[in-house]
Amino acid sequence: MQIQTSHEDDKGFTVEIVGEDYSLAEIVHHELLDEKSVTFAGVVPPHPLIKKLVLKVRAQRIKPEKAFASSVERAADTAHDLMETITKALGGESD
Repeated sequence: MQIQTSHEDDKGFTVEIVGEDYSLAEIVHHELLDEKSVTFAGVVPPHPLIKKLVLKVRAQRIKPEKAFASSVERAADTAHDLMETITKALGGESD
């Protein structure tokens, strides 16, 4: 996975992720929309043959990079909780 970031201005931030599936961007996008300081969060639809994601974030009152980072943390926590719940439901042990 390769990540590139760029800034439009103090309130705008773009993240390009190469080598990952589109669904990863949608999970983070969902968390960004729950962030109160985020005024815009969008995923640029990729070409079906190119594994490149582009997320755009605009925020007020906090840096968009901070909003992005906290959204990624929440997405990771949610995925971990989901894994534990599924593991327990299937009768297995959690990591």
